[in-house]
Amino acid sequence: MSEFAGKSVIITGGGGFGSRACARLFARAGASVAGIDISEAALEGFRSDMAAENARSLAVACDLRDWDQLKVAVDGIAAQFGGVDVLVNLATARTDPVWKGIAECNHAEMTQLMEVGPIGMLGAMQAVFPHMKEKGGKIINFGSGSGRNPAAGLGAYGVSKAAVHSLTKLAAREWAQYRINVNGVLPFMLTPVMQQKLDTDPHALDPYFPPLPWIGDAERDIGRVVLFLASDAASYVTGQNLPVDGGSDMML
Repeated sequence: MSEFAGKSVIITGGGGFGSRACARLFARAGASVAGIDISEAALEGFRSDMAAENARSLAVACDLRDWDQLKVAVDGIAAQFGGVDVLVNLATARTDPVWKGIAECNHAEMTQLMEVGPIGMLGAMQAVFPHMKEKGGKIINFGSGSGRNPAAGLGAYGVSKAAVHSLTKLAAREWAQYRINVNGVLPFMLTPVMQQKLDTDPHALDPYFPPLPWIGDAERDIGRVVLFLASDAASYVTGQNLPVDGGSDMML
């Protein structure tokens, strides 16, 4: 498969579980893939995956909260790859412990959620904008069902994701004139954090379980939708925050 041959893709949070799944799919489709992550250690997993896929790739350590640093990173990637065609904004932050009510979330945690979430995503979007302005491009922001429907224990996280959803629509409207498509994915995805929660409390996710009776696989169920939104097949799709959740959105 070479649908993305000659295309360059940047994935923020590149060392994360979902980011690496998307990166592997883009690599198999022929893309050059760059992963950006604040953690050099996390990027080792990205590098290993890309080596296994024999992909043209770059791993760049960068703090999304530092927009100047982020612009330098994106410009460097664009110089090596000959441009930027796709941005997948997947970097995120969570409070610790993950499941925490809004009465317990402190100022520092809320600031981190916003800075790494919508603010960091906007920084990445601004950094790729000059590289997409003349020829178009695709931006996919990762939101969350908790930003669309209140989820007890994920309130602060949901607030940050609701801001991501608004950012996605706003950018889609303002940048449509440049043929830049901006869409969001709201996944229900089995992650290591979610698996840990289920290991300690098998019924923790019962209120959110989708009609389709499984939790989404990062590659098969989520990543392939990301590839669709980044592809030519989705050239007439923009400004959408798409639940990819087995139907759980309609149950909440």
